[in-house]
Amino acid sequence: MHFGLELFTIGICYLAFLVAVVLSIFWKPVAGIFYLIPIIPQQTMRYRMDQYPFGSNVVILTLVAVAIGLKLRGVPLFGKLPWRGLLISHVVFLSISACLGSLYLNVPMPFMPSDPRFNEWKAYVIMPWMVFLVAGAVTNIKDLKIVLMLLCLGILLTDKAAWEAVSGRDYSAYSDELRDPGPMGYAGANGLGAFLAQSAVFMVAIATYAPSRNWKLPAYALALFSLICLLFSLSRGGYLAFAVGYLFVCLTCQRKLLILTVVFATSWLAFVPEAVKERVGMTTNETGDLDHSSETRVNLWEDAFTLLESNPLTGTGYLTYAYMGRVGDYKDTHNIYVKVLVETGWVGLIMFLGLIFRFIWTGLRLFATSLDPVLAGLGMGLAGWVICSATANFFGDRWNYFQVNGYMWVLAGLTAKALQLLEELDLSESETAPEVMESIPEPSEVLA
Repeated sequence: MHFGLELFTIGICYLAFLVAVVLSIFWKPVAGIFYLIPIIPQQTMRYRMDQYPFGSNVVILTLVAVAIGLKLRGVPLFGKLPWRGLLISHVVFLSISACLGSLYLNVPMPFMPSDPRFNEWKAYVIMPWMVFLVAGAVTNIKDLKIVLMLLCLGILLTDKAAWEAVSGRDYSAYSDELRDPGPMGYAGANGLGAFLAQSAVFMVAIATYAPSRNWKLPAYALALFSLICLLFSLSRGGYLAFAVGYLFVCLTCQRKLLILTVVFATSWLAFVPEAVKERVGMTTNETGDLDHSSETRVNLWEDAFTLLESNPLTGTGYLTYAYMGRVGDYKDTHNIYVKVLVETGWVGLIMFLGLIFRFIWTGLRLFATSLDPVLAGLGMGLAGWVICSATANFFGDRWNYFQVNGYMWVLAGLTAKALQLLEELDLSESETAPEVMESIPEPSEVLA
C-alpha cells in the first residue's frame, strides 16, 4: 500500500471480514458482497489470512453470512434468474458426476472434508452460488453501481500487484523465470494473463458507455494498465483471449476502436519487449514443428479423446482426470472443453456450452434494452468477459479458478439483477430498444 501500513494490511482485512459478517447478518446482506469484491482476485493476500481463526474460510463464511442475512429478510436464496434452472442443474449434475467419478477411480465417495476432490468441488460451486447471492443482496441501482466500482478497484489492485511483480526485470530475452503469477497464486502466470485479458476487455466496454469524461478516462486508463500488465505476463493464451474479446466489443458497439487494432497489428514489433516477441514466436520452431508446450497440449488432447471413447455420454466423472496419471505427471488436459468432455461427457459439455451462451445472451439483452449507459456497459462487459474467458480456456483450465473467473459470476449476478430492476421500474421499454436489438446477432450467430 506504500503508506506505512504493509505490516497491518492483513490484520485490517481480517477485521473487515469480521465486520462484514456481522453487517451482512444484522444490517444489509450486500455488505458482505462489498467486502468480497476487491479481494476475489487477491489469492496470495487471502492466503495470508490463514494465520487467523477461520481465516482460510473467509470467502465461504462471508457468503454464508450474506445467505443468512437474505434468509432473515425473507429473500429467496435462489431467486428467479434468467438461467436459474440451468445453473442449479449444472451444479446438481456435477455433484452426481463427482460420485460417478469415485466409482471410476475406485476411491471412497466424495464430499468428505479430507477428500481433495471435495475441496475442488466446493471451490467451484461457490461461484454459481455467488450469482444468486449477488442478485439477492443487491437491491437497487445504487448498490449495483457500488459493486461495479469496487470491482474496478479490485482490477486496479490486481494490476498494481502484477506490475510490481515484473517491473524492473530484464525483458531483453525470454526465460521462464520472467513469468510471475503475481497475486493469482496457484493459478499461475497463465491464470494471471487470462484475468488481465478479461479485465481489459471489460474496462473497454465500461469506458465505451461511461456517462462522462470523468468516468471514461479512468476506465480507459485502467483498461490500458491491464493491457500493459498482460503484455508482461508472457501468456500467449491471454494475448489471443484479449484480441478476440476486444474485437467482439469493437464490432458490436464501438467500431472506431478498430483503428487502434490496425495500428497495433502493423507496428507491435517496434515497441514490445524482445521477450514478448520471442514468446509469441515460440509456438513453432525454425522447422515449423510445435514447441514443447504446444506439442504437450496436443498429446494431452489426443489421449483425452482416446479416453472419451469408453464413456462418451457421461464421461469418467467430475474431477477425475487429475488423478489418472495418463500423460506423465500432467493433471489437466490444458483445454477446459476437452476436460469437460472427458470428465462429464457430451451431456456435461452441452450443459457447459449452454451456460456460456446464456451468459453472453443475457449480457447482450441488458446492453440492448437499458436506458442507463452504465448498465448498458455492464451488459456488454459481461458478454465481452465471457467471450474472452471462453477463448482463454482453449489453452488451459482458467474456468475453475475463483481468483481468475470469480468476477464473471459476480457480473452475471449483477446483470440478472439489473434486468429485474429495469422490469420493476418499467425502464426497459423505449422507442429505441427495438432498433438496438436489430444490431444484436441472433443466438445461432453468436454461437457460430
